[in-house]
Amino acid sequence: MKPKNNVSFERNLKHRFVSKINTTKNKIIMKTMLLCVFLSLSFAFVSEKTGWLEVDWKIIFIPALLVLQIIIIGTALKNRYKKH
Repeated sequence: MKPKNNVSFERNLKHRFVSKINTTKNKIIMKTMLLCVFLSLSFAFVSEKTGWLEVDWKIIFIPALLVLQIIIIGTALKNRYKKH
């Protein structure tokens, strides 16, 4: 059985970790990535069903990764050239 202080410390640590991740900017990034994955999956599914395009399902997540890279690079450049 764990001591009560250790349980509250773990809970507090978890709360701090989640609060650092759960920011407005991170929510927008996650929503953008999920939208990109959803659109990629929808396009691939429709293309596969209609026979218009044969889809390799292994590379379906590449657009979401590209969006994430664009967001990261854009944020880094914005922070680099920010006027103080």
